[in-house]
Amino acid sequence: PSNKYIHVAVASVSRGSIRDYTQFTGVVKPVNLAYVVSPLQGKVKEAYFEVGDRVKKGDLLFTIDSADIEDNILVLEQQLNVAQANLALAQNGVKAAYKSSYESQKLELESKLKGAEKAYISAKEAYDSAVLLLEKGIINRLTYNQIKSQYEQAENALNSAAKAFELYESEISQDAVDAAEEQLKQAQASYDMIKVQLENARKKLSLSKVTSPIDGIIASKDIVEGCLISNTMTPYTIIDADTVQVQISVSEQVINKIGKGTKLNVHIPSVDERPFTGVVSVASPAADLKTMSYSVLIDIKNKNNAIKPGMTAKVSILTQNRQDVLLAPLSSVLSDENGSFVYTIIDGRAVKRPVETGITDGQNVEILSGLSENELIVVKGQQFLSPNDEVKIIGEAKR
Repeated sequence: PSNKYIHVAVASVSRGSIRDYTQFTGVVKPVNLAYVVSPLQGKVKEAYFEVGDRVKKGDLLFTIDSADIEDNILVLEQQLNVAQANLALAQNGVKAAYKSSYESQKLELESKLKGAEKAYISAKEAYDSAVLLLEKGIINRLTYNQIKSQYEQAENALNSAAKAFELYESEISQDAVDAAEEQLKQAQASYDMIKVQLENARKKLSLSKVTSPIDGIIASKDIVEGCLISNTMTPYTIIDADTVQVQISVSEQVINKIGKGTKLNVHIPSVDERPFTGVVSVASPAADLKTMSYSVLIDIKNKNNAIKPGMTAKVSILTQNRQDVLLAPLSSVLSDENGSFVYTIIDGRAVKRPVETGITDGQNVEILSGLSENELIVVKGQQFLSPNDEVKIIGEAKR
């Protein structure tokens, strides 16, 4: 026998379960990102936070010099007081116009009614006398008709005066009232205009104090006290780093294996060798028409803010899970132009055995055909073997 043995280690083909994970790469980004801008143009009076500082929603970030606005508010407040006084004066003027016209009209109508009553009494007495005188032939028909006509005119005048007096409450002097109401209208308009200007000025003053829209950490600062600022600048950027997010794109074979709430292992090598637990927050229901892939967003709790936006993250998704299948160590499988194969040992010699493989988990590989359970296969030294080489087993690898 030859002494040119090739030393090998072997392992047995076993039966068990295997899982296949597909890895996707994404970039960490904050879930909430706020670009703070100034609603006013002006000079920065004070800035209160630096990069890396933690802020709460509503914290005062910076203020704009508001001296001109405050001066304008004082002027408008004085103008509003004057306008309010003018408005009250105009309101009283309308009341006075109504009252004055009412009283003067009443007096006038009372005077006319009294005069009409006197004229009617005199005309009635003359008419009654004329009736008797006509019967006695003392006056002629012409004189009688003249007296009768005067009586009828006095009666009509009395009726008109009485009716006018009854309606005097609604028959007031409209010219005086119209003038008073016009003054009231102008005073009201002036008051309303100044009030709006004052409200706008106060609102503008409140905008001179810029606060944080979210809880988070100052990611960038581009502002110094005394500098001019406008709404085209971004003096602060704030990120909510307590929860970060990784976006990945998956294929149609993967998208239906996950959904909102699915927990996934996320590896961020620059932070920790151990995986973080991520939770799917969004799994797109439709593919991107350009890439034909599906967008998936994964939220990760960021304790101590160790994970930074911009870091690379690798997400492992379980794509296949096989139960009760034949398994062989992945290292035992070699390949050539004819496909995959392993080496078994028969009568101390290496035998090349073609195999068909399935999924792998990085350590073991699924054997679809070519081997049987408990068969011994070479797991160390197989790279140096050729078919029919004499071998010496120096150990059995632990599975």
